[in-house]
Amino acid sequence: LSVQGDGTISTVEAILTSRYRPQYNVSAVLIWMLGVFVCALAAHMSAADYRWSYRRHQALASAEAASANGGGGRNSSNRSSRNGQRGQRSPTLAAQEESLELSAWHALGFIVMASSGLMILFVFKIYSVVKIMYTIGCSNAMIQVIFRPLIGKAARRLKFKNKIVWRTGTDDFGDITVLDIVSTILAFGVGLSWFYIAVTVRHPDQVVYYWVVQDIMGACMCIVFLGVIKLNSIKVASILLVVAFLYDIFFVFITPLIFNGRSVMITVATSGGPPTGDPSLCEKYPDDSDCQGGDPLPMLLTMPRLFDYLGGASLLGLGDIVLPGLLLSFAARFDAAKALVGLVSGGSGSLTSHSCPERRFCGGCGFCSGGYFGPLVVAYATGLMMANLAVYLMQMGQPALLYLVPCTLGTMAFMGWRRGELKDLWEGPRLLDVADKITYDGQMPNQVGSDGADDAAGDAAADGSNTADAEDPLQNPADILEDTNGSNPDAAPLLPNSAST
Repeated sequence: LSVQGDGTISTVEAILTSRYRPQYNVSAVLIWMLGVFVCALAAHMSAADYRWSYRRHQALASAEAASANGGGGRNSSNRSSRNGQRGQRSPTLAAQEESLELSAWHALGFIVMASSGLMILFVFKIYSVVKIMYTIGCSNAMIQVIFRPLIGKAARRLKFKNKIVWRTGTDDFGDITVLDIVSTILAFGVGLSWFYIAVTVRHPDQVVYYWVVQDIMGACMCIVFLGVIKLNSIKVASILLVVAFLYDIFFVFITPLIFNGRSVMITVATSGGPPTGDPSLCEKYPDDSDCQGGDPLPMLLTMPRLFDYLGGASLLGLGDIVLPGLLLSFAARFDAAKALVGLVSGGSGSLTSHSCPERRFCGGCGFCSGGYFGPLVVAYATGLMMANLAVYLMQMGQPALLYLVPCTLGTMAFMGWRRGELKDLWEGPRLLDVADKITYDGQMPNQVGSDGADDAAGDAAADGSNTADAEDPLQNPADILEDTNGSNPDAAPLLPNSAST
């Protein structure tokens, strides 16, 4: 109101407005896409050795077929063999020895260690130690996944001769080369620059370089983890995922009832909990004690909220990627092993299940054709989408495993049951042992090149007879294929000469 000189009163209208905030959280969609991509990529890469071996044997079969067609086919057969192996590294026994097959006790011990570590962080608040360890671990992961492969490829293009700088004389480190040193310098340079921002900037998650590098490091860590840690049965997977499922629920929903409303999981994930001060106050006085905290701990993928002046970020813990990712990795390796053994034992490597009930009505349906990996990726994406929707509807953090475990484990179990493979998957498929021997030891099935064994393999593929010796999984892989419904009786046999190549 205002009073004029003649005593009249005029009115003034005031319109209150609030700053713009997006109605929908786009970063939640982006973190969902990133999580699905990283999980699928890491699981797919864990079966790379089996796929390399499959392409090698496929190239050998093509080479032998071309040679049998006439002398002019030798050059094309050599090209075919080279093309089947070009751009791929040869799997070695050392690569197999670096992997760790989880048992039920490993699964239980993993949860105990995770719970203990989470409580230590919650009580002692040593978040800087986590950042140091994360920097070292992720820098090593980036060496293996990004820098060493890229620098090696660049060196080959430039025809750079890699020289050995130091012979350590140990199997753990091997020979240190120039490319190894350059890769290490670059990877740790990126990691240390990330760490510097983490300890010097007030809210580092708002720095684009910081969260982009953090997501790249997290993705590399997931790829290395799933390449080393392996599951060989859904029995162990069930124990691990069910216990992790209960662990996630307890630390998100139950601990607030114990610690005066503070969720242990959310408190640790946000480096002590989100700020308690009013957002408008914190924008003006960021040094106020009530405005401190809330920076995500680096053991997760993060995506800042876009176009939101209040800040915040969508988070996805690495555990929500690697734990279901172990099951996806098992599915990818099982599919690749079935294709490899099927090819080597005289089939085409088809993944079609011939005993699936739905085959009578729809031979191309997902339950009967194809492998397990694709449907499990879809199941993981569905579960993660449900978790994001729950966060949006309930306006609070959610344990992602609450949705991921039923979707992924349930899909694997249901598909195995419909295909008649559930018992084999539960106890541990023999196909994985056979594929390991073919890929890493260079062994070939005894029936290849033997007429009598070929007949037994054909009978097993055609009518389901089982003549394999249980103590030697390589004696007759066709029997194993029949047990897992992966054989293809209509496929042409592999040429016998490939056994000696």
